Amino acid sequence: MLEMRSGSEVFQYDGVKMVGVMNRPAGREGRRFPAVLFLHGFPGAEKNVDIQRALLARGVASFALHFQGAWGSEGFYRFTTLPAQARAGLRFLLKQPFVDPERVGIFGFSMGGWAALQTAGLEPGLKCVAAVAPVGGQAVPGAQLKTFITRLRPALRVEHETALYIDFIKGMKMRRTSDIAAGLGRPLLLVHGSADQTVPAAVSESLYKAAKAPKRLVRAEGARHDFLDRRPWLTRLVSNWLVKNL
Repeated sequence: MLEMRSGSEVFQYDGVKMVGVMNRPAGREGRRFPAVLFLHGFPGAEKNVDIQRALLARGVASFALHFQGAWGSEGFYRFTTLPAQARAGLRFLLKQPFVDPERVGIFGFSMGGWAALQTAGLEPGLKCVAAVAPVGGQAVPGAQLKTFITRLRPALRVEHETALYIDFIKGMKMRRTSDIAAGLGRPLLLVHGSADQTVPAAVSESLYKAAKAPKRLVRAEGARHDFLDRRPWLTRLVSNWLVKNL
């Protein structure tokens, strides 16, 4: 019988060292578990560890990827490369002998929600997608964007502050997440706070309108971007939905 485990893992993508946290549930040796790839936002202070631990206790494995230039992963942080990095993290997760490749989902928070949708559009094998306060094209805050990036980017390794701003604009011009949602055809969960001060709730509302069923939108009245005043509620909501749809 294997005990549950949570620990750092390192792998190489495009010649760059990448880091993440792997969570394996307890169970008999040789058993394969459903699993979820977790994608953090910008810069990634909130990694939704509470949701990962709730899933771990319920027999769901997970891998929380640290994007390049962030939290121990080498290279430079770039918005436009997040989907490619996520796909590399997904391949690493699928290589684990305890993961059931037929029952793998993806979760993203904020910028990670955008990356999760972009990744799901390229990975038809993903069984379900959950996005909390996902960034979308409508979320570009105009003149405030440079200030926002300038304030948060010191936590990351970047080539140049201005280049990061330009890269964000370029990323928002990649395949539209609403178009991806329209062709997804797999269970989709969107959660957004009505008082989100960073990404307007209208982003998730637009995604929900465009998406095919099965889909669910939960609009949390009064919740801000970080959901700090209702983390237990968010953890129950997301973990219950993932367990049901994996």
